[in-house]
Amino acid sequence: MFILHSVFDAKLSVENPLEPILKVKEKRKAANGIATNELVHSACVGNNDDLFPQILSLYVAEGSTVADVTYGKGVFWRKVPKGAYNLLATDLKSKVNALALPYEPETIDCVVFDPPYMHTPGGSAHKDHQNYEDYYQNNAINSTKKYHDAVLDLYFRQAKEAHRVLRNEGFYIVKCGDEVCANQQRLTHVELINELNTYGFVTEDLFVLMRNNRPGVSRVLIQAHARKNHSFFIVFRKSNGKVRWKGLPNRPHLTRETRAELLLFPEKTR
Repeated sequence: MFILHSVFDAKLSVENPLEPILKVKEKRKAANGIATNELVHSACVGNNDDLFPQILSLYVAEGSTVADVTYGKGVFWRKVPKGAYNLLATDLKSKVNALALPYEPETIDCVVFDPPYMHTPGGSAHKDHQNYEDYYQNNAINSTKKYHDAVLDLYFRQAKEAHRVLRNEGFYIVKCGDEVCANQQRLTHVELINELNTYGFVTEDLFVLMRNNRPGVSRVLIQAHARKNHSFFIVFRKSNGKVRWKGLPNRPHLTRETRAELLLFPEKTR
């Protein structure tokens, strides 16, 4: 009886059927990629214009047609090279409703959506805060929902419109944030993922962006929940799920200079 390790193939000799011929399996090929730590990470401290270019670099090829339907002041694009993309910049101030885009079906490579992602109690409670209606005029989009459900309603309705205009295998980049509404934790990013996966979107990535400063709240008697100091970018892909995303071909690695410029991964001083 012969005991053989898994690295051998056993065959019997024609001359002597009891004598095995041992053959060592070929070694696995070494990876031909370039070793690097200059990678895009899933969580970081910074601003929208720090992280957004890196998300594009992972999922949207240069030259693609990108519809930013809540463009506002163009904060996302401040560090994206001019002319790298065919940018269609619109918002309510430019008289383009994100729920009724002026594009033909399946003509856009990527849609970007960053609405006010917390509900507004009304009055001047959030006056001059960039995430609320003074910035994007979200109250101009009528909804029968209230409070957090109105926030979700806006996301869900726009996702269907994005699905209409996106080409097959196109990307939908969504900015969102969780909130506590009526003393109840509402995990918006989970609600969005669960719903949009029923629309024909595949969830490809989730990025966590932490703010640089500590958020403050005035006149708090008892803290019941952790104060939110982060937001999310979710990357969805319009797909039937039969094709898996394998990355952009010939995507260049981030250089140390690029990483330092984006201020996402500061080097420790030695």
